Amino acid sequence: MLKMSNFLPLAGICATLLAGSLVSNKSLLAQNFRLANQPVNIASLANGNYQLCSQPDPKDWRDGAGVCFNFSKNGNRVNGYYGYPHSDQFICVRGIVDGDAYSNPRVERITGEGLAIVWDNLQLKNTPEPAEFKWDSEGHLTLSQGNILNTINADEDGAKWILYRKASLNLQGFYQYNRPRMTPVSQLCQWSSQ
Repeated sequence: MLKMSNFLPLAGICATLLAGSLVSNKSLLAQNFRLANQPVNIASLANGNYQLCSQPDPKDWRDGAGVCFNFSKNGNRVNGYYGYPHSDQFICVRGIVDGDAYSNPRVERITGEGLAIVWDNLQLKNTPEPAEFKWDSEGHLTLSQGNILNTINADEDGAKWILYRKASLNLQGFYQYNRPRMTPVSQLCQWSSQ
């Protein structure tokens, strides 16, 4: 007949292993939570494709929440677009990361150029606003020195490309998603034709 005393040491070992596993998983979960809530340091990101949004990942069918920047990074250069997921409100942005990971570890700003396409000619003035202005209601993207480059389909339903020679995108406080989910940059931003 088996005695309960034979199983006590085994039960103690299992309880110790389980408790250690729970502590380890809790520690790993806490570490991941801290990393997810730390400011994104764009300068320290490896070369690759990224998506940053002003609101956390909704973890549902949406491609992002708030306003987002979908971009590729190569060295200190970025090429992407900034706008609202599931809308036609976006602007292409290319430029450099201000500073670097060592001299300014909290870098969250891109400076360069912006490229917009305007489909509705009623929204377009004779010339774009030359003075500095905030593109979005959140005030993250500042543009200036705009020029109309060309017209696509020159009729009244045509679109116009507007190049802004100065663009500054402040991504402070944005959340990094685990992978880009918005439309690829190459499908929306036609810099080569400009």
